[in-house]
Formats: sequence, C-alpha cells, structure tokens
Amino acid sequence: MPDLRDRLRAALSQPARMPPAPRAESVTALRDLSALGGAWFESPHGPGYVIESVYEAGWAHGDVVLHRALSLDPGRLGGQVREPRLAALHPRDFLYIDTETTGLGGAGAMVFLAGTARFDGTLLRLRQYVLPSPEFEGGLLGGLAEDLERAGALVSYNGKSFDLPMLETRYILSRTRPAFRQLPHLDLLHPNRRLFRGQFDSHRLVRLEAELLGFEREADCPSREVPERYFRFQRTGDPTWILPVLRHNAWDILSLVALAAHLAAVCDGHEGDLQAARAAEYAGDFAAALTHSAAALTRNPARADRVEALERTARCATRLERYAEAAEAWRTLLADARNRRVGPYVELARLLERRLGDVPGALEATAECLALVARGLLRPGPANAETGLPALQKRHARLTARHERLLAAANRPRRARQPRAAAAS
Repeated sequence: MPDLRDRLRAALSQPARMPPAPRAESVTALRDLSALGGAWFESPHGPGYVIESVYEAGWAHGDVVLHRALSLDPGRLGGQVREPRLAALHPRDFLYIDTETTGLGGAGAMVFLAGTARFDGTLLRLRQYVLPSPEFEGGLLGGLAEDLERAGALVSYNGKSFDLPMLETRYILSRTRPAFRQLPHLDLLHPNRRLFRGQFDSHRLVRLEAELLGFEREADCPSREVPERYFRFQRTGDPTWILPVLRHNAWDILSLVALAAHLAAVCDGHEGDLQAARAAEYAGDFAAALTHSAAALTRNPARADRVEALERTARCATRLERYAEAAEAWRTLLADARNRRVGPYVELARLLERRLGDVPGALEATAECLALVARGLLRPGPANAETGLPALQKRHARLTARHERLLAAANRPRRARQPRAAAAS
C-alpha cells in the first residue's frame, strides 16, 4: 500500500502531505503587526489582533460633538425603528458597529475588519478587530463576541441588511452561536432615509456626513478599493495597504455616533419642523406631529412641503379626534388648484360624512371632485381603488340617496302626539 500511494502521488505530481505547523501558544510569537498600532490578544476561539483608539467626549466629528450622543433619549430613537426595548437603556449601552468585507455576500466573503465603539464614562473607545489572514478568523469573531455580549443595543448604518447577516454567516460557519440575535438594533439608514426623503439624491453614509454633519473626508479610501487593499496587505504584510481602510472604518463609526446625536436633535425639533413632524407621526406622537406641522406652515414652506404639512395636519388631527380641524386642513389644501388631487377629496368626504355627520358637505365635495374629473382637471386613480372613477360615482350615488332621505325626513309632517288613555279606575 505505501508503494501504491507513492506511485499514485508521483503520477499526479502531488507533493507529500506535510504535518500541520505547530500553533504558537503565545500571541507574542505571532507575526509582527506593531506598525498598525494594535496588539495581539487571546480569545476562546484563538488569537486575534485589535487596534484601540480613544476619543474624548469633546471631540468634534464635523459639526457634531461626540458628547451629544451621551445625552440623547434612547426611547425617542426607539420610536424611529419601532423598538420599544431601547427606552430602558442608556446611551452608554449602545454599541456602534461597522464592518469591512472581502465581498458583498456568499460563503466565500469574509469580514476582515470589524469596528466597534462604545462610551466608557466620557470616553469613546473604538476597537478595530483585524483579520491578518483567514486562520485568525476565530480570534476576530471571539474578540468581537465579547464586545457584543456586553452591549445593550446595536447601532449601525444598513447593518440589518448587510453587516449583521454577514457576521451571522461567519459565526455559523465557524460553529459559533451569534451573540447579537436578540439585541435591539437601531439601524440609522431607515429613519434618515424616511426623515430626509427627497432632500438628497443619495442616502449613502458619506453623503449624509457632508449634508447633515458637516464632515468632509479628505483622501478617503473608496469602498471599491477596500477588498483589494486587504488582499495586498495579506500577501505582503505591508501595513501601508490597510492603514487607509482602518481610517475609513473609523470615520464610519464616528459618523454613526454623530448621526445618532443628530437624529435625536431632529426628533426634538431642533433640525427642522417638517422632519420633526415626520418623526413624531411615525413614533405615534400625533399631538407633537400636529404642533410641528403647524410650525412648518408658518414658515412659508415650498409647495411640496406645504402639501405634506397640511396632509399630516389632517391625518394627525383625525387621530386625535379633532375632526373640525382636520376638515379645515383638507379644505385649505383643496383651495389651491395646484394641490388638487382625488385623494384629499375622498378623505374630506369620508371625514364629513362619518365623523361630523355633514352629509350635504360630503356630497358637495364628491360632486366637485367628479366635476373636475369630467373636465379633465383631475386624474382619477385605478378603477379598483377608492380614488377611481367607479368608486367616486358609487360614493356620489350613495350620498345623493342618503341626502334625499334626510331631506324627506325633515320635510315629512309630524303627527300630533296622542295622550295616553287614562288608567281604569
């Protein structure tokens, strides 16, 4: 058998299998990465390499000072992602996280840099776990798991769709239980995209940094270069290839801290009434949304913003059972011919009929809408929608019949009430 094995190996030109190299017991015996400014550490899953940076709370990232993130209300931010568990936490419980990967997905893509940040007193401690080569993935995941286990909630930017699924895949492939599945998660992409929709042509993090935080990256490493820089670092061991990636990742995490503080300011109404109204309505605080919408209307907003503020006023007033105020908002919106759409007519007619008992007013609004549609000044919705022409005609017929019944009842002479017969003595 040994002879046969050797002949087969020679025929296939395969080298003899060498025994595995002995694993260094001390992390100090591993490759020298001191030029990166970090240190080796031991984890239950193997050795890893981490770089730690510390920022004072007074550090300014663009126009935002980091200590603002220490005074935010987690419960208010929780309302922007429908996560009530955040209300019981302190800002120091937040773990800000961002990753850099060798690809966009698939089992072959690896996380080669995982950055986390958390406040320790008034200091922000930033840790960056680096993967020198694939055999040290256990150390990266093990060190990161310790940070995740101490976290009360995660803060990311598009982390729900990218960073955390990627990390979860790596943990599962390494037969390790992910330490973050049950944690509350504040993904800042979604509230910022909702609150500032239509305001920017892109909601990439670098764009929001410039527009909202006043932070401009100088000589940044483009995202498309990140994987190639890592591969060159892995092949050559030259730290100059990966240093720009470390800086890129650190800026991403500092932007998360600043964006969380900025989002809190938006919710408090310090960054614009219309954005504050959007935030309050999404969180279910209709009274605050009504107040912010009214404030936005007093500032002579652009036409699109005025339409939105009036519609939000009508919706929130209805939720607060302030029906007359809601009807007035719909009428104000429809008074401007440029703002006329079928939807507001339908909402006004429904409100007048069902909430205010004003059947003639509901009939008048529906008739006006149909007249504008007939003249081509309004475009109805799809035929199967409540804004479609069949639904409008059906509503008009029903309101007409009801109005006629009310008129007939009002004009019907009342019978004289007969006195009851006296009880038999």
